[in-house]
Amino acid sequence: MNKPLLATLLAVSAFAVQAAEPQVISVKLDSFKIIPSQITVKANQPVTLKVKNDAWFISHDLVIKAPDAGIDIKVNLAGGESGEATFTPTKPGSYKMYCDKKSPGGETHDEKGMHGTLIVE
Repeated sequence: MNKPLLATLLAVSAFAVQAAEPQVISVKLDSFKIIPSQITVKANQPVTLKVKNDAWFISHDLVIKAPDAGIDIKVNLAGGESGEATFTPTKPGSYKMYCDKKSPGGETHDEKGMHGTLIVE
């Protein structure tokens, strides 16, 4: 194999490996808040959300449902727990992220303000 062709193949392979690296984003769930409340990611690139429930006595979850865009996650966490979700968004747009747990009074955490936006560019 000639050297220029080999160099080109190696460069393309390195680019493919680099392009597959996930975008890693830390998300905190707390007293009716998602922090950060807005997350921006790139389409067609894997995303890993590392989620921590900072509320020690209240269960929370992070829900983002947009199956037509390759996004269908739910990370359910008891107080103090951590978890993660990996997905590859395929369609640019803005998608709601929220907690769908209910308070004893009947309101969902989403209704109490625990929501945000995932923006796919």
